[in-house]
Amino acid sequence: MIEINDLLYTWQKQTQPTLTIKHLHIARGEKLFLHGPSGSGKSTLLGLLAGINPIQQGEINILGQSLTKLSNAKRDRFRADHIGTIFQNFNLLPYLNPLENVMLGCEFSSLRTKQAQQESGSIKTQASNLLTALGLKPQHLISSVANLSIGQQQRVAAARAFIGRPEVIIADEPTSSLDTDTREAFIKTLFTQAEKYQATIIFVSHDNSLASLFDRKVSLQSINGTTL
Repeated sequence: MIEINDLLYTWQKQTQPTLTIKHLHIARGEKLFLHGPSGSGKSTLLGLLAGINPIQQGEINILGQSLTKLSNAKRDRFRADHIGTIFQNFNLLPYLNPLENVMLGCEFSSLRTKQAQQESGSIKTQASNLLTALGLKPQHLISSVANLSIGQQQRVAAARAFIGRPEVIIADEPTSSLDTDTREAFIKTLFTQAEKYQATIIFVSHDNSLASLFDRKVSLQSINGTTL
C-alpha cells in the first residue's frame, strides 16, 4: 500500500533534516500506530504522505503511484481520491450539520462520489449509514455540530474520512480529548469500518497505552536514519 525509500526532508532555514527514513513499508489493511515526542517529525511525515508537502528527496509510493513525480495539483487530486484524514481538532464546519459535514468528504473527488453512490445509492445515504454505524442516533444527524459532544464530533470526523472508501486513513492524534475507555471504543469502531474494505490506517498518537490495539507499533525516532 505504502512504500517509503531514502526519504529526506529539511524545513527551510534549518540545517539538519527533520526526516531521514531509509525504508518503511505499510501493507494494505494494516493498522499502524506511529508515535514519537513533539518535534520528532510526525506531522511532517503525515504532510508528505498526504501530498500536502512536496517531496525533496527520495520516494513515497502509495497504491503504486509515486508522489514524487506528481505536480501540486495532481497530489491534491490523489489525496482527495485516496486518503481520508481525521484531524486532532476534527475540522468540522459549524454551519453544516453532521450529515453535511460527512458528505464534504466526497466534495472534491468524483471517484469517492462514484464509489459512495455505487455502494449506497447516494452520498447522503452512505453518510447516514456511516454515522449510524459509528454510533450517532438519527436525531444527531441533522442537529447543530455545536450541540454534539466531543466524542460525537470525533465520530463525524471519522465518517467524513471513510466516506467513498479511500484506501488510506490518516488519523492525527484524534483521541487526545477523550478518556481511556472512550479512546479504545473509538479505535475499535474505526477498525470495524476499515476492515470492511481493507483500508490502511496510520494512527499518530503520543499515548503509548493504545499501541497494543494495533497490528504494529513504530517509533518515528527509531526509523529516522535506519531501515525498518
